[in-house]
Amino acid sequence: MTHSAPGRPPARSDPAPHDADASDGLRVQDLDLNLLKTFRAVYEERHVGRAALRLGVTQPSVSYALGRLRLMFRDALFVRTGTGVEPTPRAQRLAISVDKALAILQDVLDEGSRFAPDSTQRVFRLHMSDFAASAFLPTLLAAFDRRAPGAVIETLHVDECQLNVALESGRIDFALGHFADASSHFQRTALLHERCVLLMPRRTAQRAGLPDDFVLDGTAPDTLRFVAVTSHPQSMQLLERHELMPRVRAALPDFMVVPALLRDGDYALILPETIAITFAARQPCVLYEIAGAGEWAVNAYWHRRFDADPGHRWLRALLLELFNIGEQAPFDAWLAPQPPACA
Repeated sequence: MTHSAPGRPPARSDPAPHDADASDGLRVQDLDLNLLKTFRAVYEERHVGRAALRLGVTQPSVSYALGRLRLMFRDALFVRTGTGVEPTPRAQRLAISVDKALAILQDVLDEGSRFAPDSTQRVFRLHMSDFAASAFLPTLLAAFDRRAPGAVIETLHVDECQLNVALESGRIDFALGHFADASSHFQRTALLHERCVLLMPRRTAQRAGLPDDFVLDGTAPDTLRFVAVTSHPQSMQLLERHELMPRVRAALPDFMVVPALLRDGDYALILPETIAITFAARQPCVLYEIAGAGEWAVNAYWHRRFDADPGHRWLRALLLELFNIGEQAPFDAWLAPQPPACA
């Protein structure tokens, strides 16, 4: 049995080393804002090297920050893959909270600030469907060149299942397109109401003997061959509804090569009318109605908590000015003039 020396308090043992499995929680004062920025960069880039370039630091600095984060959260957070890194389930949950925290801090910094388009260097991040990018981006970029020459448009592709989180966190400023599952917490405005039409070179229509008032209603000359754009669901649905899938000679992921096919090929396509008019303005083509094509709204979506952000308000007003023409003019008035060859 051990006794302490007379007149002295009993000796105390040193505190036990911190147990990695202890239940004491992480405190706010333990966090460094730069660590959160590093976490978000690695999460979005899925690559340590690209995250370092984005942050303007060295790759070892990012690796060191990840090491600190792993100790703090007691999780690997990111695991190596053949192409970079992938987040763990814990990191996926953290990403939502980190985005919200950084967005709140940015809101505080932006509060009451003025926005000067002619001198700003702000980066506006937009999610666009393939159709929306083709329809809106050229006109929007031209407007930026005139009014906000230092501003940058960054288009991001966000999985639709992550769209709600991306808008709420501020990772993207706007989503342009038609997103049926968008949250009711978001504001939206219709930029235009779109429909599909049948587009083909004039020479193709002449060879098929199509009259100017032809309407695709389930019957089409056997000589017509089609190209499908698989990224556009409304177009694909109409091909199936009119039993034209057996005549599809090629399936494209986007609209990129459509102008070349119209110039050099003899194919018909079902496309959104806005895109079809744009393509037809560059070469002799014919547009035909499609029975039962229907319409859908192409919207701009944003989260209501950014309503007061000055830069956000400026871009919102610009989008409405450029594209939400509603009763002011036909929906295609902002496109290039149509050539006489387009019916």
